[in-house]
Amino acid sequence: MTSSAAAIVPITLTVNDRTGLTLWAPPWEDEDGEEWMGFLGDGKKILLYPSTADLAAFIASGEENDLSDHPAWGQVLKLTPDDLRPTGEDHYDLDRVYEWAADEPDPVHISALADVVDMVAKIADCCDDGRLRSLVEGTPAYAELVDEDISYQGKDGRKRWSELGDTIADSWERAIGRVEDWLEWVGDFSASEFSEDETLWEHIGAEPIRIEVGDDVLLTVRGEVLVDADSDETEMAFLGDWSPGGGGENVAVFTSVADLARYCREAKKHRLVKLEWWNELADDVDDDAFTPDENATFDLHRPSATGADLLRQLAAFCGLDADTAILDEARPGAIDRDDWTALVDEIRTCFEIQD
Repeated sequence: MTSSAAAIVPITLTVNDRTGLTLWAPPWEDEDGEEWMGFLGDGKKILLYPSTADLAAFIASGEENDLSDHPAWGQVLKLTPDDLRPTGEDHYDLDRVYEWAADEPDPVHISALADVVDMVAKIADCCDDGRLRSLVEGTPAYAELVDEDISYQGKDGRKRWSELGDTIADSWERAIGRVEDWLEWVGDFSASEFSEDETLWEHIGAEPIRIEVGDDVLLTVRGEVLVDADSDETEMAFLGDWSPGGGGENVAVFTSVADLARYCREAKKHRLVKLEWWNELADDVDDDAFTPDENATFDLHRPSATGADLLRQLAAFCGLDADTAILDEARPGAIDRDDWTALVDEIRTCFEIQD
């Protein structure tokens, strides 16, 4: 959509098992009414970075780039790495197109496919790649996909969905190859890639946990967030409503995996959204992925070393003036049971069970 209100948006592109961050300037009009759009580039290729910190460092360097003359570039220069973190809607995964096309034509898969094909068309236009433009914009099945009025329901819709799948099977590898030719991967991407042994949660830097307390079995997520970029200082954070400078926090806890999964996908006002790859949970991730591992269960009915660590983290996160010194005993068995129970009860006041 063309707009006179120019903007620059951080996005991620996933191509051939690599995910990189760049900047995208949606169509805007200059003072003469001429339309422009573009990506962060060096005059030849689109620049992709492995993290928001790397992208921020390039921006701060002041190096000339294809967006330097953009009306909003002055605002980009003021952005922090956190500000440069793309939303879930701004992730374009070219590798998953085959998977989505092979699945049912539900709104999620249709929308994801349409967004990726539309972004590839924009890359073709901005890079003036006639072959890529013809491949996506000149192919009826792709053109129909980005048409908001298209339907893949009913007999005719199913036929169109099948034809789209055939088109993707025949041409998408060529599309990815041409897109790859326009990308410049800047930096070390080994830390930002999924490896065969890396789980989704390891990639994100957080984990679902199970807390057994009283008669309840409660679920939440915890992860380390950066609080000082200069010193690399981090602190443990949990799910729950949060605002900068807001003081003590409450912890959002759940009694079902489905409710936990929905919250992680939809909620935005909690500390863990600061994690660089948190928005990947908004993708097509099954609820089962939110089930805590067996070693992520904390039984708070009695003192334990792992339970003591969790209580310290919860007390700090919730801003409680609690006596956590009782947890500093050399042996967990030396902790007084009554003191332990009192501390657990105090921390439970910060739990907010979500429906």
